[in-house]
Amino acid sequence: MPVQPASRTVLADWVREHSTTLTTLDPHQPLDDLEVFRQVVGDARVVAIGEGAHFVEEFSRARQRVLRFLAERCGFTVLAMEFGFSEAFPLDRWLQGEGDDGDLAKVGRFATTWGAADLMRWLRYHNRTSAHPLRFAGIDVPEAGGALRPALEPVAEYLREVDPDALRLVDTVLEISDRFLKDCRSGAAAGPAWAGLQPAEQNELTATLARLLLRLRAAEPLYVPRSSQSRFDIARRRVEAACHTDYMFQR
Repeated sequence: MPVQPASRTVLADWVREHSTTLTTLDPHQPLDDLEVFRQVVGDARVVAIGEGAHFVEEFSRARQRVLRFLAERCGFTVLAMEFGFSEAFPLDRWLQGEGDDGDLAKVGRFATTWGAADLMRWLRYHNRTSAHPLRFAGIDVPEAGGALRPALEPVAEYLREVDPDALRLVDTVLEISDRFLKDCRSGAAAGPAWAGLQPAEQNELTATLARLLLRLRAAEPLYVPRSSQSRFDIARRRVEAACHTDYMFQR
């Protein structure tokens, strides 16, 4: 049903009453115009920041200002983003100052190919110059569902130290996944590629990932003394991410 003129007027009045005009989108300018945001945040420990559309410069610049406000004036310390869980670790180290400024494509290739390069370069600058640096965390499956190696290669390194006999499970998964994921860069391409596998290969991939995850969970009392609780938890999360990716292929 079309919106009636009176309804448009009510909506416009509500927007004017509840909106605040930003003085700038420059993330380096003063943040006083965002102080009204503090009332929205309150004592929340997690704040979700959305966007109207990907790859729109104005949304990205506004988000950078909001991130800076949350860090410098509200005490937030971590940015968790739609980014691969495993891939975020080397990128976080770079954002904290490790390596050279030109290393972004090397440590965070996915960030450069999916339009987050400007945000990452700004974060590195922010962390270098601000008294309120932000850590970076990924909360997505590997490369948006486009690969398993980013998650499982670090797991293989971990298992070489704590359980070399389990490496055969990782090798099997990577051998199968390389048959259809080698040139994929997104879930949109990886799903159809997975469908091209023989059913026996699909089932072997799922079963081997399940065995790997079960082995990690069952062997936690052995693995932790050989490494640490933190390293074990990260390895387990990486395998879980691979399992979630495989589940996504099946859907």
